[in-house]
Amino acid sequence: MSAKKIFQELFSEINAVYDENEAKSIVYLLLEHFQGISKTDILLDNPLKKDFDYQEIIHRIKQHEPVQYIIGETEFYGRIFKVSPATLIPRPETEELVELTIHTFQDLVKKQMISSSPKVLDIGTGTGCIAISVAGNIQHSVVTAFDISDEALKMAKQNATLNEVNVNFEKVDFLDESVHDSLPVFDIILSNPPYVMNVEKQEMENHVLDFEPHLALFVEDENPLIFYKAIAKFAKKHLTENGFCIVEINQTFGLETAELFWKEGFKSVDVIKDFFGKDRMVKALL
Repeated sequence: MSAKKIFQELFSEINAVYDENEAKSIVYLLLEHFQGISKTDILLDNPLKKDFDYQEIIHRIKQHEPVQYIIGETEFYGRIFKVSPATLIPRPETEELVELTIHTFQDLVKKQMISSSPKVLDIGTGTGCIAISVAGNIQHSVVTAFDISDEALKMAKQNATLNEVNVNFEKVDFLDESVHDSLPVFDIILSNPPYVMNVEKQEMENHVLDFEPHLALFVEDENPLIFYKAIAKFAKKHLTENGFCIVEINQTFGLETAELFWKEGFKSVDVIKDFFGKDRMVKALL
């Protein structure tokens, strides 16, 4: 079978579940991963490099299983990360958090307001995408990452090895404030914590609800800012002078999240929009 023919067959099956553009993107990912076939191979109608029984893959796609879990990896901020159902699939919006962190750090270093060898903490690391991306892009940074999930930490450690960066991963229940006093100070604190309310489940896609870990996604409706309250309180005591905190947020609670940092005495707090124009991050400078 030729590359063009397998592309057409896969696309026909997947287009029954996803729209045209997404179906094409999924087919390109599958063929590149399992066959080493590029878009050029498809255009030139080159022969397949090996046999490819795709029926099981199609079945999983039609069950709305994310293609990233099927191939076991995804790209984030120019690096490849292994993923599994124990971890959230890194989102493009979170790349913006990494970008904002790097630019904020560089600006503060130029003003000689922060150490050029910063100590960085990532709370709720998941795949390790934030911690690893920061460690790989800020030279001389010393990066620590917390998570409560053993499986997530195992995956994050694999990703650090894969991307050849050093990150200190620790199992920590961050909502247990009794552990906070024993923790050191940092120059930068980052987090993409659980922030989706249970009431928002009805608005979510099946591939998220049925496959991604609810522990990393959802908070109770009556206390949606539980992680941000803990982070703001912790950051006030565990950030160096002129240190900063950046958190990804639920767009519904931009001002409410910012207010938590104002109340803790941060001298500068901003709500940052993502590339869709939605409130997506809060940046707080101590």
